[in-house]
Amino acid sequence: MRLRTRLRASSALWAFPVAIGLALFYYYEVTATSISASSYAYAPTLVAYPLASMYPFAYALASALGAWESGRLTRGAVWQLAPARSRYRIAAEALGPVLALAWLMLLLPVVIAFVQESATPTLASLRPLLMALLVCVAHSVIGFAVGLRIKPVFAAPVLAVVVFLLVATSVALEPFWWRHVSGEYSETLEFGEVATWTSVLAQLLPTCGLALAIALLWSSWSPLRRPAVRGTLAAALAAVCAVSAFSITRGWGPTAPLGKGDVSMSCMGEAPQVCMPEETASGLKAVHSDVVSALDDLAAAGITPTAPSLVTDTLADGRDHPASTKSTWRVGLTKGAERGTVRYQIVRSAIAFPCRRPDLATTRVVVGWAAERTGESKTLEKLLAQDPFYGTEQRSALQRQVRAVLGKPGPEQTRWYRQQLTAACAKSGNGGAA
Repeated sequence: MRLRTRLRASSALWAFPVAIGLALFYYYEVTATSISASSYAYAPTLVAYPLASMYPFAYALASALGAWESGRLTRGAVWQLAPARSRYRIAAEALGPVLALAWLMLLLPVVIAFVQESATPTLASLRPLLMALLVCVAHSVIGFAVGLRIKPVFAAPVLAVVVFLLVATSVALEPFWWRHVSGEYSETLEFGEVATWTSVLAQLLPTCGLALAIALLWSSWSPLRRPAVRGTLAAALAAVCAVSAFSITRGWGPTAPLGKGDVSMSCMGEAPQVCMPEETASGLKAVHSDVVSALDDLAAAGITPTAPSLVTDTLADGRDHPASTKSTWRVGLTKGAERGTVRYQIVRSAIAFPCRRPDLATTRVVVGWAAERTGESKTLEKLLAQDPFYGTEQRSALQRQVRAVLGKPGPEQTRWYRQQLTAACAKSGNGGAA
């Protein structure tokens, strides 16, 4: 059968407008704004964000149309004809247009995202996309098998609904391992993160294992002609894949393990050297100036006698960045530059309590004093005003406490600061970290 004839006969033709319409609608209504606001043209983010909405739709379409195509072949008595071609080839030719449409639903929003941000994909960024393409193949095979046994008028809509719900609701259900094996890579990767091969494999194993088991049941290879042998091997294959996926993911929390992306950094200056990702480093000169001036003010106030040798942007580390050390400070420089709070971020990073959860009230007084000494009091006031649980009366009381400390001689203020660092931890049972 010619390609044009095959396409005209395929159910993918009449499903095409709906599928593409869904892909475009979800991209422009759900994804486009988030990508423009927070992707920083980072390739893994530009792949993960658009795919997040498309997984359940693409899988449901592949499964439902796969069932419809097998039913169409059955109605045409194709399986009763003389075997001039392999059954696998016949199935592949029928599923080709279906897969092309399902893949297009996944590829189209990703391509639009890269064009929108003028970015280039990397090999590491394409891992979730590769996973989704393979899972589409598996769902089409499973749907095809169901369509051989159940009339497609029933099988197609039922499969569409069941597959959609199983995939779309996986991120909202417990236990957590279920979301890591459903075929939906639920993490919308942030800057500095990539999907690990282990997490991708866990998503592939159950569905692809079941599809391979079904294909094995259909085999006409002479060593597997006995139904009992085929059935045993197919069941074993599906079980091994499912158990392997469970073993990989059973200890995971709501988020799968994430890898660190290969982020190129731009740096300026020495002692301290200030580094930001190349994608956000257009204002590096101004950021470096703010960092240096803030460190000078901190030193003058006796808060930081020794400046760090490196101040680096936490954006490059993803959502879980390492803690700062005396020589290396990790600060949200990109976010600070966007909000005009780089100096405040440096001041806040300089205040190092000797415990993880210092007393909240004491912390605010210490931070308020440091902000006054470094000229960042207005920034702190704006941040406190955004806290709905910290009203005008509380802010006025904080200002009175800070003014009382500022009325002391300079050396006494420094001693007070050192004492409060310890006192905040001694009283830490009263509240959490600021």
